[in-house]
Amino acid sequence: MDNKTNGALAGMLAASIASWDRYDTDTRRRLRDVRDDTNDALDQIQNHKSSGEQIRGRLPVVMDAQLGLALANPSQVSPEILPTTTKLTRPAFDEESVSDLNWPPKTGTYDSKNRVSEIGEMTRTFLALTFQEVRAFIEGLAQTKSPTQTGLLQINRAANQLVSVLSTLNLSAAQYASAWQKVFGASASQATNPHLNAPVIGAPNGANNVASVSFVASSVKTDYAMRIAVTAGAGPITAGNDIVTIVFASEFKDSSGNPVTPAIVGSQGLYASGVTSTGFTIQLSTGIGGGLTQNFSILVGGGGANAVIT
Repeated sequence: MDNKTNGALAGMLAASIASWDRYDTDTRRRLRDVRDDTNDALDQIQNHKSSGEQIRGRLPVVMDAQLGLALANPSQVSPEILPTTTKLTRPAFDEESVSDLNWPPKTGTYDSKNRVSEIGEMTRTFLALTFQEVRAFIEGLAQTKSPTQTGLLQINRAANQLVSVLSTLNLSAAQYASAWQKVFGASASQATNPHLNAPVIGAPNGANNVASVSFVASSVKTDYAMRIAVTAGAGPITAGNDIVTIVFASEFKDSSGNPVTPAIVGSQGLYASGVTSTGFTIQLSTGIGGGLTQNFSILVGGGGANAVIT
């Protein structure tokens, strides 16, 4: 009986050992597979992180460009329970944003998680690329057919020399607007050049028998040139006394925006006194008899190509 019992126990033990060996072998195989899979995953992650695309994408100047495009995104980045009523506001660009451009571009500041704390120059540039007029201008440069090699060279030369010439000038925005209008055959509008509006004639100096001062009918009347009629009252207008004060439609300034006093020339003995950037007072070197009217021409401006007055 003992022999039978011992034999049964030995058989059970042998079966258990064989089963455990199979389990252990299978477990070690699974662990090797998991370890191999983990190593493969780590290798893939490392290869992905070290790829040129990922390295370039983490450069601040590239992130600046992506941020500029992202700022124009009209939808929410993450879903919300209630939709927001905040409207995306288009920023304004002025001359000050251009004056501080650098090469290489000044980059933004990012933390370890690539969250931005200060934007860079390329953010502003790529945000501007999303504006309608910028996209319309860029798309307008595209032709229906590819230019020839000669045509491409002409385009390059024109653009290159345009920038070369512009970089040597010192004109105001109003002067550039006037120049563009001349290029396209249009006259400068009064809205663009306020000096093309009529100046304001003040109250006549009744103490010197000045009855009225007015613009001559159907004559030019701008800050640059005007024709006026001076009428004496019952008594004569005495020479050397104030006749009337004229206020310019817009203050005269130089190309840097600083107030400037223009030169004024009158006809038939008319001259200006108390001239400022905003106006002047008329006096006469020869009087006008009582009840008489005399017409005068007045020219206002500056001389010389380098003394442009706006």
